[in-house]
Amino acid sequence: MSQSRSVRPALAALALTLVAAGLTACAEQGGATGSADDADLTAALARVDKYADPPAFEAPGEPFDARSVMAGKTIAGIPVNSAIDFTQFYADAAERIAGEVGFSYTTWPNQGSPTEWDQGMQKALSEKADLIELFAGIDPAQLAPAMSRAGDAGVPVLATDGYDLTQRADEALAGTVSCPCSEAARVMIDWATLKTEGAGTLLVLTSSDVKASAASESAMKDELRAVCPGCEATFIDIPSADWATKILPQVQSALVADPDIDYVLPVFDTMSIWAVQAITQSGRQDKVRIATYNGTPSILDLMRDSDIIEMNVGQSNDWMAHVTLDQAMRTIGGLPTNPEASWPLYVWTHENLDQAGDPATDSRGYGEAYQDGFRTLWGLS
Repeated sequence: MSQSRSVRPALAALALTLVAAGLTACAEQGGATGSADDADLTAALARVDKYADPPAFEAPGEPFDARSVMAGKTIAGIPVNSAIDFTQFYADAAERIAGEVGFSYTTWPNQGSPTEWDQGMQKALSEKADLIELFAGIDPAQLAPAMSRAGDAGVPVLATDGYDLTQRADEALAGTVSCPCSEAARVMIDWATLKTEGAGTLLVLTSSDVKASAASESAMKDELRAVCPGCEATFIDIPSADWATKILPQVQSALVADPDIDYVLPVFDTMSIWAVQAITQSGRQDKVRIATYNGTPSILDLMRDSDIIEMNVGQSNDWMAHVTLDQAMRTIGGLPTNPEASWPLYVWTHENLDQAGDPATDSRGYGEAYQDGFRTLWGLS
């Protein structure tokens, strides 16, 4: 796959601009406030640059015969909210992989309520699923009775993208495949720091019902202290079930209240749908930009059509599904699992967006080595 365009030239140009302006001095650590002169733009640039190239494949475990392990098996997936594009793309990828390996992967449709998640677990148990996957932020503590029933039935429950790699998982889970959410959050802060030369006014959108959001918020505050003590940041918490109704009015109100806001930073990129609308309706589309995280194909398409979304810390839903199902299959087969298994990040900007395809897909732009790597790992090729 061609990698003729990347974000690296843009980063190199930005670095030259910062050097010429004398803005690469290191910050003093420990202060929560400061000025643009205290910004550590060198560190910010280094972190963004780390994810400027397509990621390399690293096997999350030893090879095994996946078809033999999974013959006649079923994995029941329960997303945090199946109406969110991100979860739909993941489910599609998981179903594709299941078809190739030779097992069943089902997805429980829901609108994001614990009652619906509980119903999904009940259905999975009644249909004798071999593993239940809680996807994209469902807190097992909200499903304690259902988790207990799964334990009594001997059905393992795996959490995917429900925790950040820095967070401790619920002990009732059989395992986790956690996200690099806090690292992506730091990259978002670093990007805004660089683009505002250490003097940004930022509006951060979090979602406390998604467990990893807390780690993202903590990482952002830590990174602000480290690289941008001169930045001002306001945090707004909007639960995932309320994104479609509350993001637009709350972001619009914030923009009206503070005309100095430079960046809106949604911790999950689907939130950008309504953030873009808020920015446009506020008449701020020429000044306010968005940096976000996930690389959801539909949001990359939105990014292509709008200059408002400037950067997206991407992760391939297809790669995520490969890693997750690898660990799920190992769990079902009684094989050793890898608690550090996760997926890599890749920075998308308007400089390299053509690599994602038009329309964007959940795999293009991340290289092809990981797909071949997993097929070899599973004995499919």
